[in-house]
Amino acid sequence: MGMKMKEFIEETNQLRAQMNPENEEYFGNLAIYLRSSRIAQNKAEELLLETAQHLLEAQRDGKTAREVFGENPEQYFQELIEHLPKQSLGEKISNYAMIPWIALTWMFAVQALFGFISILFGAKSGMFNRISLFTVLMLIFASIAVIELVLRFLKRESVKKEGKGYAFNLKIIAVYSAYMLAVILSAVFLHDKLPAFEVTPWVSLLLFAVGLAGQKFIFMRNH
Repeated sequence: MGMKMKEFIEETNQLRAQMNPENEEYFGNLAIYLRSSRIAQNKAEELLLETAQHLLEAQRDGKTAREVFGENPEQYFQELIEHLPKQSLGEKISNYAMIPWIALTWMFAVQALFGFISILFGAKSGMFNRISLFTVLMLIFASIAVIELVLRFLKRESVKKEGKGYAFNLKIIAVYSAYMLAVILSAVFLHDKLPAFEVTPWVSLLLFAVGLAGQKFIFMRNH
């Protein structure tokens, strides 16, 4: 279509606003499911736009989303996924790199903020002048784990029927709790063995600005 992902999303949202509550709920679950799946993002957004157009046409004819796409959204969604291309290696790397990049960007924002507040009140910035490699690694692994957990939960919730999915959610939580425990234990063991770096509030502010620029020009350039 020659459109960027941002344009796909904007047009889809305009169409979604014209749907009745029942169709909008069905379409919303479809959007969550596709966007949290491991498929090419541009193809997912293109399909969502086409689906929204089709659904609105059906709505004008007095049909509901369930009449058009079926009573079992999970089966319909899974069939869609099977026919869509998976994310490329580059997309996967970009997505996983973006998560800790954003986390670290805002970590430096917090470091800068509290560092300047300490200076403003005449106190030594102290801990806000030091960042340990331990903290950086913890933030990287924890941010990825949390985002993965949220995406899996949202995907499951978008197709979960009443009374089902409880055991599945517990399984996800158990797996990621074990992962986080492993990360924490590793970090505790390595805490005294990893170096710390002197980072002034001005440097933290600069790194925050670089991080924001990176989000826009590296990770969001095709959106």
